[in-house]
Amino acid sequence: MADFDYLFTPIKVGTMTVPNRICETTYSINAGRADGLPDAAFIEHHLQKARGGVGWIGSQTWLLPTPLPPGHAGEVLAGQGAISFAVYQSPKFVERVRQFTDAVRACGAVSVMQLTHLQSLMGPSPVPISLLYDHVPSALEPEHIEFILDTYWKAAEKFHEAGADAVEIHCAHETLPQWFLSPYTNKRGDQWGGSPENRVRFVVEAVRRIRERVARELNVGLRINADEYKEGGYTLEDMKAMAQLICSQVSLDFLNVDVGSPWGMPSYIPPMQYPLAAFAYAAAEIRQVVNLPVLYAGRVNDPVLAERLLAEGQADLIGMTRASLADPDFPRKARSGQLDDIRKCIGCNTCIGKVIHDEVKSPVCAVNPVIGHEREWAAVAPAKTPKRVIVIGAGAGGLEAARVAAMRGHKVIVLERNAEIGGQLLIAAKAPRREGFLDFPRYQEFQLRRLNVKLRLNTVATAEMVLGLQPEVVIAATGSLPRTLEVAGSGQDNVVQSWDVLRGTREVGGRVVIVSEDDGMETPSVADFLAAQGKQVEILHKWLMIGSRIERYTQGIVFYWLYKNGVVISPSTRVRAIEGSTVIAYNSHTSAERRIEGVDHVVLSLGSQGDNGLYRALKGRVPELYLVGSAFAPRRLVEATQHGARIGKMI
Repeated sequence: MADFDYLFTPIKVGTMTVPNRICETTYSINAGRADGLPDAAFIEHHLQKARGGVGWIGSQTWLLPTPLPPGHAGEVLAGQGAISFAVYQSPKFVERVRQFTDAVRACGAVSVMQLTHLQSLMGPSPVPISLLYDHVPSALEPEHIEFILDTYWKAAEKFHEAGADAVEIHCAHETLPQWFLSPYTNKRGDQWGGSPENRVRFVVEAVRRIRERVARELNVGLRINADEYKEGGYTLEDMKAMAQLICSQVSLDFLNVDVGSPWGMPSYIPPMQYPLAAFAYAAAEIRQVVNLPVLYAGRVNDPVLAERLLAEGQADLIGMTRASLADPDFPRKARSGQLDDIRKCIGCNTCIGKVIHDEVKSPVCAVNPVIGHEREWAAVAPAKTPKRVIVIGAGAGGLEAARVAAMRGHKVIVLERNAEIGGQLLIAAKAPRREGFLDFPRYQEFQLRRLNVKLRLNTVATAEMVLGLQPEVVIAATGSLPRTLEVAGSGQDNVVQSWDVLRGTREVGGRVVIVSEDDGMETPSVADFLAAQGKQVEILHKWLMIGSRIERYTQGIVFYWLYKNGVVISPSTRVRAIEGSTVIAYNSHTSAERRIEGVDHVVLSLGSQGDNGLYRALKGRVPELYLVGSAFAPRRLVEATQHGARIGKMI
């Protein structure tokens, strides 16, 4: 059993006592609320974490208003949060937020609210504020700055009235305060720009106004990006100096430190391709120059790791937001020594990706289907009549269906053709820096054995075999098969599937062409895998760019490794034919043809199609039959997990 001498020790932060060092930092996921105010779903989502032992509940980003010109309607999405009316101005705000803060406090946790100007229509200077967007903002006039500064204390006052323990001014991730701090975006020649003393003035003044107008029991902190990692931006040494400047002028209660931006490399929401706690060193350095508690956030998915960071003095508090999505009960489990029972965050970033790409406003987690549906899963009833359930396939969907069904009292047998469980996760984990996927099948195997589920590995299921087991329910989770290329020469021996390359069952030569019709991680994964071996790799992608379905917080490091290892990416390119070692390609738009000669192997990365043959063979022959996950239609891990969970819950 691990010793936790630090993680579960209370800490005084300003006037509040945080019961432990585990923090849910603010994140911009809500529960699809039309009015933006806490509702029952929002409250229950965060309460699951508070009940599970998370000591610091950050809830969501709360946007502040912008002094838009007359007639401007505001652009919440296109303008990245440029709004004329903020939620704190609602007459229902105090009442609704009070319901949330009271509920959090009743669980023994503290509530910390983030105040954010997250927009790009107005900025310190008329220069592009981001490498992600092409916006050139309108330069803020002095009266605009005064207006915005006043919104901080007005919002803080409302949060104090609503029972919040603290507010956090968002000074990172390309928010307005960061643009003032950064020499990259602040080119002003007045009191608000130029020297470090002037560039910190906006943040200092925002804090000062809160301190002057709001009761001292409301704690105030900053969230800062420790290092911009871009030419012309500020460095870690610069931020250390600015942090000292700020703390010398106003009273702060904490600093929340991370590294990165909402685009590219590095990402402040580090995916699995980053080492765990990759930027904790930055928090440690800032902690050495300020005399207040420092919170570090950035891919800490394990309480043992969190304990080590605290013991080493790298931080006083640890942000574990994604970890608490994957398993809201992980603090309680860790404290009671149930480490194997913790469902770890794998760092796939589906949680933020669903918000950014799919505009899904409810919380979501690829490995935890309960997230976003907490009230629905609050009381999962035991099965009225336990049944004999056969699950065919031990991929993500089948494993989750088996776990939930067994949890409800059904007698479950899982048939898996391979020697280990995990399905396509095992293939995905073969790519460099993607081994995080293995945490999920490890967790599932522990759960299934604890629930007395029978795992029959190395078992190729047939209809007759399944029927011989006399099932009352069959769940066909047989996964998918890689698509094939229908062009002349595609049957040559030098044409191979990406799955086989990653598995190691097919070797390839020194020069490789990847034919890509996949918009997710399949193409970059196999390209990275081969380039890391020193292969000369060119990707022919059917459309404008590979990885269009990879969320932006992950794209940066994916492309970093591809370009670093010399991968050539040819967009809008398809294959007409393969003739021996020559690939005949053509442009998707103009049909202009080119010949790529001297190719050793062609690797297909075309996505997959459902493998539902066994389902069809069993249709009408068993009392209950369900088709789950990629066997129904290939999608992502999150859809397979959620689908399997729902089937397990309904039988």
